[in-house]
Amino acid sequence: MRTLIAAAAALWLSLGVAVAAEPPADPLNSVMWDQMYERHFSGKQVVFDGKVNVIAPKLAEDQTAIPVTVDASALSGVREIVVITDLNPIQKVLSYEPVQAKPYITFRFKAEQGTPVRAAALTDDGVWHMGGVYVDAAGGGCSSPALAHGKPDWVSRLAEVRAKVWRQPGQSAARMRLRVQHPMDTGLADGIPAFFVEQLEIQGRDGNILGKMRIFEPVSENPTFTLMPNLGPADDSLIVKGRDNEGNPINAVVPIGVRASALETGANRTTR
Repeated sequence: MRTLIAAAAALWLSLGVAVAAEPPADPLNSVMWDQMYERHFSGKQVVFDGKVNVIAPKLAEDQTAIPVTVDASALSGVREIVVITDLNPIQKVLSYEPVQAKPYITFRFKAEQGTPVRAAALTDDGVWHMGGVYVDAAGGGCSSPALAHGKPDWVSRLAEVRAKVWRQPGQSAARMRLRVQHPMDTGLADGIPAFFVEQLEIQGRDGNILGKMRIFEPVSENPTFTLMPNLGPADDSLIVKGRDNEGNPINAVVPIGVRASALETGANRTTR
């Protein structure tokens, strides 16, 4: 039967007739998978692919800061990486476009309960390649207030950037560690509205875009990312630009070197 269906689909495609994509069987057996497909990939071709490596702990020690690494460097032509969680109240965690970078990202996120964590990499042929793991976690990660609210000086440090870039001998891709001071409020804690970093962009010295992110509420407080941007031989610094959902700017210039680091504060902040 499957052979007949595949043959019919091939015939329809050869005649220029569109074939509606359907969700593939979920290796994580999530009760939410059909809904996740319809919400985030409706009509798109999705394949579960071991070339998208998602690394996360099986059991989270801290449900407000669960480390995740997504490595899709075994694929070619990756345009975008999207990370989603089936059972979080806010399912989309982030999207990353590795414009001139390896399709690799490390970060931490908040989980309200145990959940599948999925990463999908979009390639030039329009196919979403997906990998994922199940992370068990205690409840309340998304509805817990940020620790920053217990510190009287948190507003004065809002949007500070700390970053370091290491050149890797013999490789065009550097390793970049980037942290932004921000409470990343989900809006689910009583009396605290959503307030989070919304966009980040990594640029070369001449302003060429190396990578850009759209970030959502589940990313952990003081979001920290590891990226692998490609450097030119003349690049001696990288530029970090972004904003949060209230328009506060994020700006930093990061020198490149074995011991290079930078600490810059976003100007013209809006206090809350």
